Amino acid sequence: MNLTFTRKKELTEAKWKEIDFKNRVWTIPAERMKMEKAHLVPLSKQAISILEELKKINGEWKYILTSQIEPRKPMNEDTPLRALYSMGYKGIHTIHGFRALAMTAILENLNYRFDVVDAQLAHSKKGSLGAAYDRAQYLAERKAMMQDWADFIDKKRGE
Repeated sequence: MNLTFTRKKELTEAKWKEIDFKNRVWTIPAERMKMEKAHLVPLSKQAISILEELKKINGEWKYILTSQIEPRKPMNEDTPLRALYSMGYKGIHTIHGFRALAMTAILENLNYRFDVVDAQLAHSKKGSLGAAYDRAQYLAERKAMMQDWADFIDKKRGE
């Protein structure tokens, strides 16, 4: 969650076929997106490394995060929250909170423009003109931002 800024259902239902390891991009199809538009998620080197490790474990299955009971199905969408709670974060942090954390920390520490971070969060464009005419995805900036974000997390973890 912290490396992708996706919503929990987008993550728990992710499929291997959506990941382009070579170009480091995850394409979430429109039918799984809140705004019903396909969404590109640039993946940092760290995210790719995690995916490569997961592929060794369950790469033969359709879903990246499989159900422990029925691996042909995706992980229950409440499992990440239960995991967060089991780590002692109940009442302190939520899965959706990773999105707010990313927005705030990137704006304050990495100095990316609001529009770039907002595009990564897959928010709809504001106002009638924005929704009608602004189709910018800021993909090059988002790729750089996602790598800078992963590096920032690594640096903070090491402090």
